[in-house]
This record gives sequence, structure tokens and C-alpha cells, in this order.
Amino acid sequence: MDYNALIAFFDEYNAHFRSFLKFEYSKMDMLNKGNIEELSASLSTEQAFIMKSNSLEKQRLALLGDNSSKTFEQIVSEAPEEYKSRLDEQRTSLSEMVYKIKEINDTANIIVSERLKKIRSTVGELDTYNDRGAVKKESTAGSTILTNA
Repeated sequence: MDYNALIAFFDEYNAHFRSFLKFEYSKMDMLNKGNIEELSASLSTEQAFIMKSNSLEKQRLALLGDNSSKTFEQIVSEAPEEYKSRLDEQRTSLSEMVYKIKEINDTANIIVSERLKKIRSTVGELDTYNDRGAVKKESTAGSTILTNA
């Protein structure tokens, strides 16, 4: 295995995930601020990050060849002494970033889910008017507008 090439690759891989993590923080900020337009516009950027991740993963598999099924930890433990420290730094850094991205996405999913519940409960009753012009509450459960939305 070419450990110099592996180290160079994981430098690029980690740089990509650092950028991806920075993007995820900005996306969470948009979500927290309720900036739906900007969040929606960021989807193409997110798609580019995902496509780049897939491309890098293919490169990683090609670089590792017969060792592609090994975990990063196994690769570090089997590496010659002069490469172990650097590879372990890269492994730790990558692991922390991937964990943080997952944590941010899990938190975002909870926030969105709670906001949707709130919207559903708020929209659960509509003020309508009866034939005498008086306000009456009507459930949206039978509403064709919300059912078809």
C-alpha cells in the first residue's frame, strides 16, 4: 500500500468534510433563523457536497484496492510506524467531523419535525363563518385543501 498517497488522499478527504461541516453549520443557522428561501437555495450546494463525497469514496476504494474492506482503524494499526501517527490524526479528525455532521442533521430533523407538528396543530382548526356571519371553528381533518397538500 502506498501510504504517502493514502495520507495525501485523506488530507483531501478531510478538507472536503471540513467544508461540508462548515456548510452544515450554516444550514443549521438558516433553519434556526427560519430562512426557508436561503435554505431552499442551498440545496444545490448540498447536492454538490454529496456528489463530491461519493466521488471521493470511489477514489478511496480504488486507492485501497484489496484493502478496501478494512476500517480506517485497521489500516492505521497495520501501517508502518512512520505513518501511524499521521494516519491516526486523520482518522480521528474524520471521525469527529462525520459524527458532528450526523449530530447536526439529527438535530435539524428534530427541529423540522417539531415545527411541522406545531404547524399541523395550529392549522388543525380554521375560523370559518356560518350563514349568519358568526365565526365558528372547523376542523381541517376533512379539508380537501390540506388533504391534497
